[in-house]
Amino acid sequence: MMLNKKIALVAIFILVASSLMAGCGAPKEEVPKEIVIGMGIDLKVLEPVHGCPWGAPLRLIYETLVMEDANLEIQPLLAESWEVSGDGKVWTFQLRKGIRFHDGSPLNAPAVKFSLEYKVPAYRALYAVLESIEAPDEHAIKFILKKPYAPLLRDLSMSPIMSPTAVDESGEFKSPIGTGPFKFTEWIKKQKFVLERNVDYWQGSPTLEKVTFKIIPDASTRAMALEAGEIDLTGHMAGGGVLHVSDIQRLRENPTIKIVEGYTQPCVNWIQFNTQKEPFSNLEMRKAVYHAIDAKTIVSSILGETATPLLKGPFSMPSVQHLVNPNLMWYVYSPEKAKELLAGSGWEDTDGDGIRDRNGEELKVTYVVSSIFDPELLQIAEIVQAQLKEIGIDVELQAVEFGVMQKVFEKGEYDMMVQWGVCGHGDPSLWLNYYFHSKRGPWCAFKSETLTTLVDNVFSTVNRDDRLKVFHEIQEIMEENVPGVFLYSDANIVAMNKRVRNYEIEGGIHGAYLSLWKVYLEGQ
Repeated sequence: MMLNKKIALVAIFILVASSLMAGCGAPKEEVPKEIVIGMGIDLKVLEPVHGCPWGAPLRLIYETLVMEDANLEIQPLLAESWEVSGDGKVWTFQLRKGIRFHDGSPLNAPAVKFSLEYKVPAYRALYAVLESIEAPDEHAIKFILKKPYAPLLRDLSMSPIMSPTAVDESGEFKSPIGTGPFKFTEWIKKQKFVLERNVDYWQGSPTLEKVTFKIIPDASTRAMALEAGEIDLTGHMAGGGVLHVSDIQRLRENPTIKIVEGYTQPCVNWIQFNTQKEPFSNLEMRKAVYHAIDAKTIVSSILGETATPLLKGPFSMPSVQHLVNPNLMWYVYSPEKAKELLAGSGWEDTDGDGIRDRNGEELKVTYVVSSIFDPELLQIAEIVQAQLKEIGIDVELQAVEFGVMQKVFEKGEYDMMVQWGVCGHGDPSLWLNYYFHSKRGPWCAFKSETLTTLVDNVFSTVNRDDRLKVFHEIQEIMEENVPGVFLYSDANIVAMNKRVRNYEIEGGIHGAYLSLWKVYLEGQ
């Protein structure tokens, strides 16, 4: 009897041991801590470009001397401090010590000097006034300017630093090597862009081991991919993930989705007139059209809470409202005033067909639009078309690809054209220089030597109060001469799975992904 009990106990022991050993077999393959981000447009190059929208994902590889925070305030990054001479012509930055590039080479003043001088863009305002960049010691970098330059810190927040080892002996770019929290792994064009964790990152090793940017061109498809769990995050205009407003509204109601938003970069969405030819070479015509377009209705009916109408000119966006000239009225929505101005210019509907005419010629204009950056631009154009028809203007919409739109713009083959104007950083100087400086040739929205001089002064005037007066004078000229109709400013909107934690939108055009080094996914 005792023997049978012993046999039974041994059998039980063997059975339990076998079960435990089965559970302790070969270790399961761990799933990497990864975030998948949906992008609407692919990168063009892996090489950084100074002062341009060089691809928000690359900001995880390359860092800058300074950065803009969510309030568009300048914060130190690779540079820990800086000082400027009394005459505003010499800026000296002290670099943080101990930072290394991804390949182990040191971040020092010679490396920064190399990077900032690499393929210098001739059209950049900063480089036009830059006399030299010097490296007086291992951790100091000095900018010697020909004259004071007010937005220097803003421009440097857009100027990436890469290692000298990123180029070959002939000076040609070979691989992306920066100091950022993630390293380049793989790029399959039009499919995905993959980064891996930089465990030696100077601010601390990221929690995420892998960041994958998945290229999904269609905005609604991206939204559905987020809802299905195929991606974890999408959105942000400069992050290449702009969503349809209708999708954003649906995502807000989804309990598994979180929306983060903010006016973290100045953005002027407007209609540019071709002031070089009829009918918009006529000032009264431009004023009439401004009075006929109801920006408040456009925003409320199409964009909802995702935008703010620009009712007091281009600087009335939430991010730079402090620049608004309070003495100006601008052009309130008034179809009757618009009709009065047109009639005063000789435009009447003589044949009763609803379209005004003069000397036998009907009032017809073309409106060129491309919706590559904003899915709602075509809908907005249709509302504008309807509003102008109410005052007797026949508008022909021409929806084209972005590349075609650029060619049409350069040739001046348009009457009205939608313009999606991101200032790039928290200062409108770049936007002003792009559209209102006479050196821009056919790109210049309104040719005026006075306006060109004022735009130059925006760059060279360092004193804050004096600079504000320059911005006010620029707005006076714009209100008086009406180069276009300023419609609205977009909010940056990012939609993500609620598992994503610690995400924040930083400022500027590259602020979509700067906080990813602190992000983690709950449950990973």
